[in-house]
This record gives sequence, C-alpha cells and structure tokens, in this order.
Amino acid sequence: MIYLFVSTAVFLIFDQYTKKAVRLYAPDRCISVAPFLRIHYVHNLNQIYRRNQARIVLALIWLTALLSAITLRHYRGWFQSPVAAIGLGLAFGGAAGNLLDILRHKYVEDFVALGWWPIFNFADVGIVSGLALACWR
Repeated sequence: MIYLFVSTAVFLIFDQYTKKAVRLYAPDRCISVAPFLRIHYVHNLNQIYRRNQARIVLALIWLTALLSAITLRHYRGWFQSPVAAIGLGLAFGGAAGNLLDILRHKYVEDFVALGWWPIFNFADVGIVSGLALACWR
C-alpha cells in the first residue's frame, strides 16, 4: 500500500512542478526541444470544467476510483506487486494533478506538443502509462 501512496504523492508533486515551471518560464512562447517535440503552454478550456457540479463529480469519481483500487487490492488480490501499485500511483497522481488544475483554475494546463498529437502534460502520461503498468503486472 505504501508504494501506491508514495508514487501518487511523488508524481503529483512532479506534475505540479513541471506545470509551474512552464507557466513561469515559457507562458507565451513555443520552445523546440527536438525535431518532433516542443514546449507550448496552453489552457485546455473544456466547458465542463467551469461548472461547480461537474468539478464536484470529478473529485468524487477520483476518490471512488482510489477506494475501489484499494478495495480490489485488499480483498480481491489485484494489484499485489509493487510494480502494479506504483503504476496505480502514477495514474492516481496524474489524475490528481489534472483534477487540481480543474479545481483551482477551471482548466487543465497542457504543454507537451508532438506536432501530430494533441498537446498534453505529464499528468496524462502518468495516467496512461500507470494504468498500463498496473494492468500488465
């Protein structure tokens, strides 16, 4: 269980730090890192993020998912390996990072641009890779 909570906290801190760094150092410019990778800060202004009821529902969904994962691990034997727990932590930390953006700013801060792919952030990477890791192990 400790792997889940520590990896959630560490990834949440990492996500918030990277968003703050980009917000401070590259808020209105596009920085080329590689031929296929740019840092381009944008706000994901989904209309649903502005509704109070929707933000409450999103927070409740996050909490329900966390409690469900803990219950599955404890009573059903799922996610028993440390790798699976770390994967869940990455996913929950990433989801918490985007949820914090929604609760604080009413938008999600995105900044990783691959050109052909929609702009995203490290929270999105944590969600996708964390769930893949948790299900793989």
